[in-house]
Amino acid sequence: MSAPANAPRQTRRAAARRKRTVALGGGLAALIVSIVAVVVLVGVGSSADTTPRAVDRSPATVPTTAPPTPTTTVPKPATVATSKVATLQVFDAPGSNRVMASLPLQTEYRAPRTLLVTENQGEWLKALLPMRPNQSEGWIRAADVTLSKNPYKIEINLARNELVFSKDGKEILRTTTVDGTAKTPTPQGIYYITDPVDLRRQPTGSYGAYALGISGYSEVLFEFNGGPGQVAIHGTNEPQLMGQDASNGCIRVTNDIIVQIALEAPLGTPVIIT
Repeated sequence: MSAPANAPRQTRRAAARRKRTVALGGGLAALIVSIVAVVVLVGVGSSADTTPRAVDRSPATVPTTAPPTPTTTVPKPATVATSKVATLQVFDAPGSNRVMASLPLQTEYRAPRTLLVTENQGEWLKALLPMRPNQSEGWIRAADVTLSKNPYKIEINLARNELVFSKDGKEILRTTTVDGTAKTPTPQGIYYITDPVDLRRQPTGSYGAYALGISGYSEVLFEFNGGPGQVAIHGTNEPQLMGQDASNGCIRVTNDIIVQIALEAPLGTPVIIT
């Protein structure tokens, strides 16, 4: 509420100062949230980060279904489920009442909640979950999500330090990567894109011009630099390291490559790491 026009001059000035303070505080809070999101998302990736700390911490929710092996296939084209309910409940079996996890409508980074479907039984869908242990699966109600087809795929070969990005089985690009070290390896398996973070306004940072958070987590770093150890594919300010195993678990590519992938690959794009 503003001071009336006939109020004493000192009163009007104090009200104006309060208004400016509130506006500044709101903008600063938004900026802080944005910065924290980037740090948490890509906290496993860069050699420029602080020293990692491995913490023996069990996940809050442990699925009872066995994670698929890295050889598990994803339907072609992939089926992506996007939540349309405030809280997406994940069950341990079709028709079960046992809730394994409850996922908010949006991720921590305000991206739509998206899951990669691995089996369709009509009213029930089996999907990969963005949680530990890696490649956990659970069952969701088809009525709670919107289904779409995704023709894209990202394949990462750790032995060759190579990434291949394709659509409908046709290669779009092939590029060299920086992968995890022997002590902080990049986890193998089937994952998918969950959180795109646009960093093009500060492309010279450790994470380059873009970061694509995936559903996988480091298997040795359960806490890192304020984040949970989520793995990402991201750019870099050290392109001279391409072809080496030098990260804390993330996959690095050059900035032009990560921007090209990020602008084309939608949420739910499968990421196969072998």
